Amino acid sequence: MDNKLRIHGGIVDLSTINLRSLFSRIDVSSSVPIVSSSDPDSYRDENYRDENSFPRFILFSLMCIFCFNLSAQTEKKVNSTIGFVTVFINQAQVERNAKVSLDEGTYTLIFDKISPNLVTNSIEVKPPNGITLLSVSTQNDFLKQDEKPQVIIEIEDSIERLNEHLADYKADKESIVLQKDLLLANKNIGGTTQGVKADELEDILAIYQKKLVEFKLDWMRLSKQERETNIIVQKLQKQLNEYNQGILNLSNQILVNIKVDRPVSDADMNVSYLVNGVQWQPYYDIRVKDTKSQVQFFLKANLQQSTGENWKNVKLKFTTANPLAGGVKPVLYPYLLRFESPIIPMAAKPNFRGARMDAMNAIPPSMDIEEVKNVSITQNMINTEFNINIPYTIPSDNQFHMVDLTSFQQNAVYSHASVPKIDKDVFVTAAVMANDLINQISGEANVYFEGTFTGKTMISPTSNDTLLLTLGRDKRIVVERVKIQEMSSKSFFSSTKKESNTYEITVKNTTNETVELILEDQIPVTTDKEIEIKCAVYNGGSLNTETGKLEWKLNLQAQQNIKVRFSFDISYPSNRKISAY
Repeated sequence: MDNKLRIHGGIVDLSTINLRSLFSRIDVSSSVPIVSSSDPDSYRDENYRDENSFPRFILFSLMCIFCFNLSAQTEKKVNSTIGFVTVFINQAQVERNAKVSLDEGTYTLIFDKISPNLVTNSIEVKPPNGITLLSVSTQNDFLKQDEKPQVIIEIEDSIERLNEHLADYKADKESIVLQKDLLLANKNIGGTTQGVKADELEDILAIYQKKLVEFKLDWMRLSKQERETNIIVQKLQKQLNEYNQGILNLSNQILVNIKVDRPVSDADMNVSYLVNGVQWQPYYDIRVKDTKSQVQFFLKANLQQSTGENWKNVKLKFTTANPLAGGVKPVLYPYLLRFESPIIPMAAKPNFRGARMDAMNAIPPSMDIEEVKNVSITQNMINTEFNINIPYTIPSDNQFHMVDLTSFQQNAVYSHASVPKIDKDVFVTAAVMANDLINQISGEANVYFEGTFTGKTMISPTSNDTLLLTLGRDKRIVVERVKIQEMSSKSFFSSTKKESNTYEITVKNTTNETVELILEDQIPVTTDKEIEIKCAVYNGGSLNTETGKLEWKLNLQAQQNIKVRFSFDISYPSNRKISAY
C-alpha cells in the first residue's frame, strides 16, 4: 500500500506524520469553513484551503488512512489446513498448518474457523526460525456468516420450494370450498313465487352436477399432490437433520501475536489444540476359516466426531491415553480385612463368550502379529498408539466411521463343548493365548466361523490368560439328556428323606472326522450339615466337589455314539423342604 498522500500538489508521507504534534499545531477556528445566513459574502468556497493548517476533513482522512494502514500491517488472516489429528478416547488433538510470508515487524496472525469445542488452555504454537512468539489468545467472530455445505443449501432450497407448492395446494382447496359454498347458497331458482320449467330445471341440475363433480375431482387431485409433496418434504427434512448433525458455527478464532526478526517466505506456522466432541471405540472382527486354520483378529476403530471441523485427507493417530488424566501418583491407604458371610455357590448358565481358562499347556506358540499395511503400532508404559499412514476424511457428522488399526493371527486349540442341562446344542470353541497387544485393547468382537456370522463376544483379557472363544453351534453332533425314571426314587426312613436321581447323556457324532468334546453337567451342592449329597460318576467323568461341576472329555470317532451316566443321592430331614434342583 502507498503510504503517501498528495495535497496541493505536494506529497505527504503518512509514515512520518506525528499525530500528537499535528493536533497541537492545528488552529481549529481558522480551519473550519464558515457560512453565515446574514452575510452571504461570508460563504467560503468548498475549495478553500488554509495554507497554514490542515482542514478538519483532511485531518480525519489522514487518521482513517493511517489507522487502516496500521491495522493492515499488524493483523493478518492466514489460511490454515488440518494435517494431523491425534484421537484420544474422548478427545482429539488437532494440528493446523499455515504458510506465511512476512516482513520484519510485529503481527497478529488470525486462525479462523476453529471448533467451538476448543479447549482453550490446550493451544500450542510452533513458530519457525526467525519468528518469536509473543502471546496466544482466542476470540469469537460473531459477524461472520455461517458457511453451509452445498448439499445442505440445495436441500433447504428444495424444502422451501416444496413448501410453496403446499401453500398453493392449500389455497386452491380453500378456493374450491368457497366456490362450492357460493354455488349452494344460490340454489333458489326462479324466486319464491315463480316456478321453473322442467327443461330449464334439468339444465340447471346438469350444471350443478357438473360443477360439483369438478369440485370433487379437483379436491381429490390437490389432496393427492399435497400428500405426495408432504412425504417428499418429510424425507428431505430427515436427510437435512442427518446432515446437520455435527455442523456447528465456526466463529472461534485463535490470535497469535508474533515478532518477525527477519523477513520470511512460505514459513510453516503450526498450531495445535484439543477439542471435545470426539470419541473412538475399538472392536474386533474374529474370523476362523475352519478348525484347522489359525484365528484371525482384525482390530478396528469406530470413530465419531462432531467438532464442527471437517477432517479432510488428514493423517490419524489413535491412542488409548487420556489427556485429562491426572498426573499425581495415587496414595495407598491401609486395607482392612474382615470376615464375611459365607456365599453358597448357585448353579448358573455358563457364559462361553469371553470366558477364560487359567491354563492350557496344549496350546502351541502363537504367531507374530501381522500388522495392517500403512499402520504402525507403538507401545509404552502408559498406552498403545496406532499411527495410520494413509489419509482419511472424517466429516463432522456425529456418525461412526470405521478405521482399520491392525490385524494379526494366532494358533488355537479347537474343541467342542456342550452343557445339555441348559442347551442341547454343541458349541465350537477355540482356546487362544492372549498377547501383549490384546492385553492393552479391550472391546466387543464380531465372530465369523466358516464365512458365517455366529454372534458377538467380548475380548477383555489380562496377561498370561487364555481366551476361550465360542465360534458357533455344530448341528452335526447330537446330544440328548434324559432322566432314568426306574433308577430315580424318593423314600422315607423314619426322620430322613432320601431322593435318588440318575441321568444319562447320549452323544452322537454324525461327521466323518474325529471330534474332541467337553461335556459338562452338575449336581447340587450345599453348606448345610443336615443336607447330605452323594454322587456317583460313570464313564470317566470328573467331579468338582466344591462347585458340583461334572466334566467328561470325550474323543468321538466318526459316526460314533457314546453314553455317559451320573447319579446322586440327597438325604435331609423329612420335616424340612429343599429348593428345586
